Amino acid sequence: MLRGRSGHWLNLASFAALMAANLAAAALPFGLRRPQRFPHGLHALLTPAGYTFTIWLIIYVLMSGWVLYPLLRPNREPFSVTPMPVRFLLTCTLSIVWITLGERQPLISTLVLFLLVFVAASMYHSTRNILRPSAAEIWFVRLPFSLYFGWICVTALASVDALLPHSSISAATISATSVSAPSHLGLTLLLLAVGILSACFVGFRWRDAIVPLTFAWGYGALAAGPQLHQIVAIASSAGSLALIAYALWIVFLRSHERD
Repeated sequence: MLRGRSGHWLNLASFAALMAANLAAAALPFGLRRPQRFPHGLHALLTPAGYTFTIWLIIYVLMSGWVLYPLLRPNREPFSVTPMPVRFLLTCTLSIVWITLGERQPLISTLVLFLLVFVAASMYHSTRNILRPSAAEIWFVRLPFSLYFGWICVTALASVDALLPHSSISAATISATSVSAPSHLGLTLLLLAVGILSACFVGFRWRDAIVPLTFAWGYGALAAGPQLHQIVAIASSAGSLALIAYALWIVFLRSHERD
């Protein structure tokens, strides 16, 4: 196992490769996919507003702190988090594969995303096990991985929704008027509900308000996006408001427990 500074140097190399892949694919959409039109009038129903993808910039800036701070910090400053180089390398590798696939292989891209969710969840779990995190660990460890894990989960849900129009069931039930099948609409609303419940469970389990707020960002962007069905926009808007309220309750709960 790689430990100490060698692990942190490997993290730096992995992150540099990920940034290079992002720059090389600058013309491709990141995260939640941009609005799509499929053959036979099919559509992805979870279509976010364009500003949604700025969250990747925030995540990458914070993630650079995770990579660089352990290498630059004075030795006297505590930093109890292990570098997790193997998992971070796997995370970056899966992200590069996902970026490279784009929309050309939707099924494989979705499978890669779910693998990424699994690895990100493992790293997130490790960062939440810090008993008494320092200020540096809160900003450079917990915060970036809370944002990253939450946003990868939102992205995975949207990828599943984008995959639905490719299914033979949807294709067989769509008319030439480009109106989405009721089954697709129902599954989209189910995905939104699953996302809300997942964010609430993680937020309560780890007393983490950032994950629900990350979902709220995505749901708010969906409400602001050009949705084919008003009910999707309404459900997204209600979900975003509910998640914001829930995150504030988590903050209150944490402060009460500390007292």
